[in-house]
Order: sequence, then C-alpha cells, then structure tokens
Amino acid sequence: MQPSATLFNKSQLCLQLFLSFIKISPSTFGGGYAILPVIHREITDRRGWITPNEMHEITAIAGATPGGVAINIAALVGYRIAGIGGLLTSVAAISLPTVMIMLVLCTLVAVYRDSAVIEAALLGIQPAIIALIAYAAIRMRKDVLRSRMAWMTFGGSCILLLWTSLNPLVVIGCGMIAGCLVHYLQWKRAVSQAVQPIPSPSNPSPAKVRDVKITKMTS
Repeated sequence: MQPSATLFNKSQLCLQLFLSFIKISPSTFGGGYAILPVIHREITDRRGWITPNEMHEITAIAGATPGGVAINIAALVGYRIAGIGGLLTSVAAISLPTVMIMLVLCTLVAVYRDSAVIEAALLGIQPAIIALIAYAAIRMRKDVLRSRMAWMTFGGSCILLLWTSLNPLVVIGCGMIAGCLVHYLQWKRAVSQAVQPIPSPSNPSPAKVRDVKITKMTS
C-alpha cells in the first residue's frame, strides 16, 4: 500500500485529513468498529479518497494489528492518502478530541458518577453502538462475502468466536491461513492446466480417436 499523493498537494491533503478526522472523532461513541460507518461515509463516499475495496482491506489490516481499531484505520488511511505526514496528521486528529473530552469528564466524574440521567443516556447509547457495528458489517459483506470460501471462513470464524475462548488474533490467523491455502490451490490448478499438452492434428487426443471409431462403426 503506497501513498497516493505527490509532494505538491501533500500539505493540502494533510490539512483536509486533519479536518476530517477531528470531525469524525467526537461524533462517534463506542470507538473501535463503531467508528467504521462514519469513516466510510467521510473518506469513501464524501471525499472519494479511496475506493470501498481499499477501505475493506484497510479495515482488515487494522483489525489484525495490535492497538485501537479507530487509530489504526486513521493511520492507514492517512498513509494511503498522504504518506507519513498524513499518517501522523490523521492519528493526531482522531486522538485529540478524545483526549480533551476525557480530561473534561475526569474532572466532572465525581459530580455525575451517580447521576440517573447519565446512566440512562449510556444505556441508550449502547444499542446504537451495536447498530453502527452491524451497519459496518452489512456494508462490508456486499464486497467481501462473494465466494464460497469467504462464507465458509465467515461461518467458521463466528463459531470459533461465539463458542470457544480463542483469542481473536488466532481466529484472524486462521482466516489468513485459509486464504493463503485457497490461493495456493487455485495457483496449482492454473499451473497444471497451463502445462497440459495441446493435441496436434498428427497426434489427436484420445477423445477424438474414440469419436472417429464410433463414427466408423455406425457407418
């Protein structure tokens, strides 16, 4: 994944990245995958900086990388668009509002710790966060789950995550191994088909010889 900006417009892109991610960060509650729909809408739909397929690849890499998913996505998107400067700008922009909000909340936590209004608001936010994550998953499904192997990997991953205590990184590793195995089998099949001898007119294939014999017998 190489940065797509030239030296001429990197500064402008870094400014646009900063404004985009500093707007995304405080408008999303729940963090992690809950921020995906907002990033999709801003970076892919509104700005058109990267394609949906690139966004899905970035999401997969961010989920398999240690650290916060939102920060990882911001870093990868920033690097893809404007190189190292874009990476640093995006990470700073998506982190700054959260840090400032947390500082304010920490100063007020003693006052509002037992507030019934705050507890009710948090209870209402949680289902909305689940809806955001589900929306991101449904949107990714259209472009990712397009083959039998993808559906089998999806189903197997769901079973492992729901009914076992495996670390999610192990599940991600199993998916990577499955993808590499399928790619190897497809490559091996393509190679075997490419090296098959092509029958010449002087040396017809067994199927053609059998057809000729059947024609002579019927005549």
